[in-house]
Amino acid sequence: MFKKLLSALSLVGALLLLLVAGRGAEPAEVPAPISTLVKALEVGRPASHDNLTIVPVYSRRIVDKTAYATFEDAVKNKWIDISEVEGGRVPQVKISNLSGHKIFLMGGEILTGCKQDRILAQSLLLAPGTKNLLAPVFCVEQGRWTEKSANFTTKSNIGTFKLRAKAQKGEAEAQSEIWSQIHDQNRMMNVPSATGAYQEAYDKKENEAAIKTVERKMAEELQFLDDTVGVLIALGDRIVSVDIFANPHLFKKEWPKILKSSALSSLVSNRAGSLTQGDAAEFLKEFINRDYRRKAALDLGYNLESENSSASVNALVLGDAVIHLAGFPSDDERVKIIGSRRDQRLPVLRDETPSLRKCPVS
Repeated sequence: MFKKLLSALSLVGALLLLLVAGRGAEPAEVPAPISTLVKALEVGRPASHDNLTIVPVYSRRIVDKTAYATFEDAVKNKWIDISEVEGGRVPQVKISNLSGHKIFLMGGEILTGCKQDRILAQSLLLAPGTKNLLAPVFCVEQGRWTEKSANFTTKSNIGTFKLRAKAQKGEAEAQSEIWSQIHDQNRMMNVPSATGAYQEAYDKKENEAAIKTVERKMAEELQFLDDTVGVLIALGDRIVSVDIFANPHLFKKEWPKILKSSALSSLVSNRAGSLTQGDAAEFLKEFINRDYRRKAALDLGYNLESENSSASVNALVLGDAVIHLAGFPSDDERVKIIGSRRDQRLPVLRDETPSLRKCPVS
């Protein structure tokens, strides 16, 4: 009898251990900045031109209203110095903030000049007075290693979603894949480039004209309100990227570069179909059902990173606010089929919608 009692107690103990272990294996709580961000989001009416669809993203709660300076602001006002590391080093550049302003640099920024053009691997926020910060980059001009200028500047361009996704992951093989993507894109567009430069796809006259057409059409169709904080981009029926910023001020400054790179991508895509408002909402909802890893940022704040079979997500966070979230789906065939809706807004998580005025696209 005593042996049977011991056996029963052992079984109960084992079950309790399994229960505790099971609880320990549950996903970690979603970081507060991500949860706060996503719960306040709404998606607007999609606007399309040919195979390109853009869905505006609104926020009912702005945590950080800071008017951050951008790369363009910093170059114009001579607040920033970006140069080669002494002797030149392909995967790194040196950045100094010469001002008393916080400067935001978006992941995917194209740094033009010096020994070869680069793409910035991830978003960063420079503290006032930061000196000689080493930032990770990738080369987007394979055939040049001669000095064109002492400092990098900007032509107000970012990489395509494919280049940005590769750069954001920062994997060892990313450099060769970035070169391959640039080569394929330039070939498809008949872009002659002695140095294999990504920038020359923008410089080609036919592409420039086509991009301006997309910009004009989207200015007519997109409904940007004064609480617009981001966009979701699709080619055909496939979501290719999402960018969400801390506040409408920062989004408005970065938006022209996002549109321009999205228009460039659309010129070499023949994917059919279109994206619905429901597809966009479902994609964003998934961001609060993920595990995130916290990592130190390059300067101010910290990064929250998450990657699974559906998408790669990286958020730069300062205090309680997400300064910039960039997401890139990793599965080409990931398409959610949701019935179309007639409403102008579809909340990511249900709440009341304030009445807001429309603001200019550009």
